[in-house]
Amino acid sequence: MTFTFLSKNCFLLVLCTTAAVVATVPEPKNVRATSINFGMVLEWEAPRDAPGNLTYSVEFWSYSSGFIPWCSNIHETRCDFSKNLSVFGVHKFRVRAELQEETSPWVETPEFSIDKHTQIGAPTVKLISKEGDIEVEIQDPDMRNQELRNVYSRVSYNIRYWKEDEADKFSMLNDQLQNRVVLLQLEPWTRYCVQAQVYILYSEKRGEFSKAVCETSTTDGKVKPWVTALVMLGSMVVVMGTVMVIFFAALYGYKAIKFLYPSVKLPEHFKQYLIEPPHSYIFLAMQNSPQPEEQCHEVFIVSEATESSATKEGTPL
Repeated sequence: MTFTFLSKNCFLLVLCTTAAVVATVPEPKNVRATSINFGMVLEWEAPRDAPGNLTYSVEFWSYSSGFIPWCSNIHETRCDFSKNLSVFGVHKFRVRAELQEETSPWVETPEFSIDKHTQIGAPTVKLISKEGDIEVEIQDPDMRNQELRNVYSRVSYNIRYWKEDEADKFSMLNDQLQNRVVLLQLEPWTRYCVQAQVYILYSEKRGEFSKAVCETSTTDGKVKPWVTALVMLGSMVVVMGTVMVIFFAALYGYKAIKFLYPSVKLPEHFKQYLIEPPHSYIFLAMQNSPQPEEQCHEVFIVSEATESSATKEGTPL
């Protein structure tokens, strides 16, 4: 009887000692399961004042096999399950700290469904300005495990847009099923900015909004009749003016050519006279000939009054 009592006491002592040893390794803090674009990562924080050689082990739970080891003896404070974990179903995770042969208690997460809890990133948005409208082209975000439309049967987009300097006065287009949407009734020659997010109707899940992309609208391409008439009239004036300029340029050019290169030929002795230098023999003969003798004649000036008096007196002039 005494032996049995001692054995029980020793057993209780061993259990208390083991518990005290286990409790010497502090457990990880702030353990959380996060999923972005169907990726699955378990993250945690190292306990306060943890030694530098502390390691961790991580396990995940399935209905068929219970907890399964995944990351063992790692120094990082995260474990990635993205490539090997189904996006469907319910998952649980747990992690513990290890120091040589000693371990901390397991820290377990609540149940987690990737398709339900994952955060969807921002799509890619491209704008095309065309005939007064702006076409929005949306591309789904890149997913880490499954394609977005393979998981959700109905994927749509919420789109908001605004004038570049009026971000607080935006307009919304909700639950757009097409990845190409045209923004109508825009002001011409105005810069608009656009953002889009993925929207899952059945779970009311909204993804992250994309970065704002801006583009300038143009006119609708429809020309008013008076503008057409004005353009045609201006074109006619330009054509007629061009024709007149060409005509007068050709006319005066022709006259100039005729003047420089006349069709009538000069006699040969005229050409020879024009070609000879100024000191020709004719000019020299004129210079060497004696000057002609000047001849002078007396001139009398008779006024009308003198002529009248002479006539009365009978005196001849």
